[in-house]
Amino acid sequence: MTSKNTKPQADEQNQSRFQRKIIFIKKGMQLKIIALVLFSFLFGISLTSFGFLSLAEDVFARHPVLLHVFFEKGAGVFLLFGILILVSLAILTLAAAVLSNKVAGPLYRFEVAFKDVASGKFSTRIKLRQGDSMRGLEKEFNAMMDIVENKLNENNKAA
Repeated sequence: MTSKNTKPQADEQNQSRFQRKIIFIKKGMQLKIIALVLFSFLFGISLTSFGFLSLAEDVFARHPVLLHVFFEKGAGVFLLFGILILVSLAILTLAAAVLSNKVAGPLYRFEVAFKDVASGKFSTRIKLRQGDSMRGLEKEFNAMMDIVENKLNENNKAA
């Protein structure tokens, strides 16, 4: 009975220790993901800015009086727009880093598990964090390794 009670406590202790403290696990892949997200954001901002400037050109061509007001008040608007873009880039970079970690962590664990299996460690199992991607693949890998290990045990007993 005591072994049943200690197992959940041990699982809880393992879960509390199972925290990834490094954001960049597979640095090259994660930096590519972050760069793609930031490039997409900047491309969207560029398209929006181009549309705004085209519209402003039409408005100022039809109503030249507004040009004077725009130059008086426009500097503050451009400064605010620039600050907004910088803050958005910072938040987006952080979000992309965290989300890429949710993919890179499991990939790293699978790489290590594949190397372990290739070296003959057939008792290898993968345990991912709750929010990680590829949880279905984790279950399939572990089920496959259960079958492989059972077959090896059967063959060793038969021999």
